[in-house]
Amino acid sequence: MGYGYGYPQFNYYAPLPYYAMELIHITGFGILDSIKIYLIIITAFSILAMYKLASRFWQSELAGFITAAFYAFLPYRAVNLYVRGAVGEYTAQALMPLILLFSLNLIKEKGKLNVLLFSLSVSFLCLSHTISTLIFTPFLAAWMIFIYESDKKIKLSRVIKNIGISTLGVITLSSFFVIPAFFERGYIHMDTLTTNYFDFRGHFLSIYQILFSNNWGYGSSLPGSNDQIMLGIGVLYWFLSAIALLIAIILKKKRKTLLLLNALSWISLFLIHSKSIIFWRIIPFMNYFQFPWRFNIIAGLFFSLIIGYYAIVTTKKYEITLIITALLISVILLYGSFFRPERWLNISDSDKLTGDSWRRAQTISINDYLPVYTSLSPVKSAESLPVTLSGEVQYKNVKKGSDWQEFSVEVVSDAKIQAQIFYFPVWNVYIDGVNTPFNFENYNGLITFNVNKGSHLILLKLSDTPVRTLGNVITLLGFPVFIVFLKKYKYER
Repeated sequence: MGYGYGYPQFNYYAPLPYYAMELIHITGFGILDSIKIYLIIITAFSILAMYKLASRFWQSELAGFITAAFYAFLPYRAVNLYVRGAVGEYTAQALMPLILLFSLNLIKEKGKLNVLLFSLSVSFLCLSHTISTLIFTPFLAAWMIFIYESDKKIKLSRVIKNIGISTLGVITLSSFFVIPAFFERGYIHMDTLTTNYFDFRGHFLSIYQILFSNNWGYGSSLPGSNDQIMLGIGVLYWFLSAIALLIAIILKKKRKTLLLLNALSWISLFLIHSKSIIFWRIIPFMNYFQFPWRFNIIAGLFFSLIIGYYAIVTTKKYEITLIITALLISVILLYGSFFRPERWLNISDSDKLTGDSWRRAQTISINDYLPVYTSLSPVKSAESLPVTLSGEVQYKNVKKGSDWQEFSVEVVSDAKIQAQIFYFPVWNVYIDGVNTPFNFENYNGLITFNVNKGSHLILLKLSDTPVRTLGNVITLLGFPVFIVFLKKYKYER
């Protein structure tokens, strides 16, 4: 990637969805087909997860059904799937209901399995979309506190122990990615993630956009109110949730529950509006969220859960049937048309990975993770061979991988060679097996080294830093140790 110069995208961009798609790919499916199969699977998984959560939370399978239906047709899910192509965030939308479910079980029930499932689900979220993890964490904490407070029989010591052990599991499983991404963020141009188009101040929504707009489109989020895309929550979601709260107050049934879920939803919507800018300025890392409307991921989650309440407001079957039928018809009529591609393209893997399409893939986000050692985005693709800056060199048997290059040279006169690779810690240059000094202090941070006259075998290899090694060791050794510990630990008498 990086126009052929390489750049460390997956050191910083959560990799789990791409691991999953690659598993599909190596079974024999094409690259584009693997992506589609993954999206189909994760779509079904998210609906099932929401069904399980709502069924458990409301103690009603009908509530689970209506909640899952509304979550399935949530406009922001259509935005991530068919407009933005935000695979990581779309995966996060599938994992969040599962995390709420496992956290509920973790607090209310005994047993080691709940600890393991909660650890895995949170770890998978960390490894799927970093921003969604940061957004979701405080809301998850509020949810867990409410679950604990709602049942006076739950022992606080057991809850704290459950959470503590689960946290160890999360740390060990996700360390290989999280530790380097955090401690080595100084190796890339982080400023490009929060400036110009990605400055959060240009992406707040008006009250009309947040609550009332139903203007669907396949464009972009633009400064002001001229977005070419629907980024609001959808009027049906907040309206039905407000009515549900009113019914709960009148019937004195689940009032605290509806109040909390509405509060969490409206707090998230508030953070999409410019009046919340003080929080964006003072809370660390919020500027890295880039788009305030990402908080739709929280509002949609809890609003959908609230709507499941309609399945338990009455015990009369005909009333429940009418209510659910009316709700389903409404959500399908209002938002069902959003879940379709703008157009169908008859292309193959080779079409996608050659020509202009491939060049766009190599360069479209290059500034996001460009190493700090280069101050310029490349204006042309990397040369297929190393560049001879001085002397005379003949290149033979040039081979390349994602983290190595190897080639034979016949140096007619002492030469200076510039490999077509961005420097990133820690590249090494080996000439005839000997670790050779090099520099990268040129205008574009390309690895440059001297070669004496004669025949040589040159190898360039990217190695792990101590930080990356530490993260790998914690995951490879720590998580198995965590599993053994959990298995042998006398968790309950």
